[in-house]
Amino acid sequence: MKLLFKAVQRGPLSHKIDGENINGINLSPLGHGDKFIGGAFTAEAGIEAAHRDEAGELHVVLTERVIASQLPARPAHWRGGSEEIDAEDYSKDVCHVVPTGVSHLVHGVDYRIAWGNSLADGAEGWTITQAGA
Repeated sequence: MKLLFKAVQRGPLSHKIDGENINGINLSPLGHGDKFIGGAFTAEAGIEAAHRDEAGELHVVLTERVIASQLPARPAHWRGGSEEIDAEDYSKDVCHVVPTGVSHLVHGVDYRIAWGNSLADGAEGWTITQAGA
């Protein structure tokens, strides 16, 4: 199974993947060439879309939580991962989405991508922080 990630503000903190079962939703019934766009039920589980290609491989778009940059006066914008990963390579300890414009956001600042809490409302997600902070 191949996974692609989309940055969102709300969604599960991580994903539990067991075969073709993701966060309790069984995707194995999708046949060759079948696809679906998620709805409220699958969005709650962090599944945006899925399709099975003609070769039989399942491709799933999952959400990954992000929050505003923790660097003062430097907003963060995010985009999905640049390419699919194998499901076996998924780790809840790795950020699979990419902050955009990092060189502009943090010019001259040593930064890192880390799991953190929003300064505004305490929500959790991936964020940009100053290294060593």
